[in-house]
Amino acid sequence: MHSLFERIGAASAATPFGVIVMQAVVWVGMSAIWIPWALNGGDVIRIVLAVISPLLALYWVVALVFGIRRRRGSRASRDD
Repeated sequence: MHSLFERIGAASAATPFGVIVMQAVVWVGMSAIWIPWALNGGDVIRIVLAVISPLLALYWVVALVFGIRRRRGSRASRDD
């Protein structure tokens, strides 16, 4: 699992930090909306969105964590 997170971090290294933050917020919010909708009225589209959105939210939150680490590392090296 750790190597998967490392690969996500490496894949998102070229993505601007603002885009990573925006995507993380959007997909976490969409997960919060689509999961209850799928539980209340289970048509196929809602169920698919309720399955896909947490996966995308996880991807972007992991990318956000690695982005924050990169920014802190670059600030620390710049301050030295």
